[in-house]
Amino acid sequence: MSMVEAEYRAALEKAIRTAHENRNHITEEEYGRILGPVGMDKREDELTRGYLKNIGISFGEAGPEDDGSPELTKEAGEYLKIYLKDLETLPGYTEEEIIEAKSRAVEDDDEEAQTVLMNHYLRNVVDIAKLYMYQALSVEDLIGEGNIGLMTAIRSLTVLENADEVDGYVGGLIMDAMDAAIYEDTDIRQRIDEMLERINDINEKARGMSEEMKRPVTAAELSEETGIEIFEIQEALRISGGQIEGLIP
Repeated sequence: MSMVEAEYRAALEKAIRTAHENRNHITEEEYGRILGPVGMDKREDELTRGYLKNIGISFGEAGPEDDGSPELTKEAGEYLKIYLKDLETLPGYTEEEIIEAKSRAVEDDDEEAQTVLMNHYLRNVVDIAKLYMYQALSVEDLIGEGNIGLMTAIRSLTVLENADEVDGYVGGLIMDAMDAAIYEDTDIRQRIDEMLERINDINEKARGMSEEMKRPVTAAELSEETGIEIFEIQEALRISGGQIEGLIP
């Protein structure tokens, strides 16, 4: 790619995180602010947009009834059903009890208050994990990593200045833990890099062949000319949202 790879990757990860924080939506303004500085050309911009859409991220603001959750697989649905059933055995707390626990945890590092908050936020981990289910990690792994982030947050609430910051701080560390699990996975990083490289290669070959033949080409024609398997060309079309220059979708 023409852009610096590390800079692009960091910007892409930031865009995905921003979308997750907004129920898998990103506005054009946010997209431009985050990815604009890396200097993408038109083709790179189209491929990036296609990739974001392919992992379940929509452009625009999330609607009031849009929770950003994907359609669950049967296995993920069964796991969540059992996990949420287990959470029902935890104690329930009034709003006043939660407010008091936040204050005690922040001001006094109170262990009892930490336990209350840990129980309270466990369901939030599930809600946040749903935003990440388009990624390669299983729902079990996402919730496990999120719970570690939750524990880290609860044990460090004394770094905050006041209890009003607790919700944002806890949610941020849960997402940090899930982000780290996804993007520090070298296999996932490698697949993203390979995917982008392959799409660009197919795009260049399709554009060149189209210019030579003075018309758009089919996947079969491109495959016969270049030796690239048809299924790879079709996958590149799918991921890029049909935006391969010179190639008939």
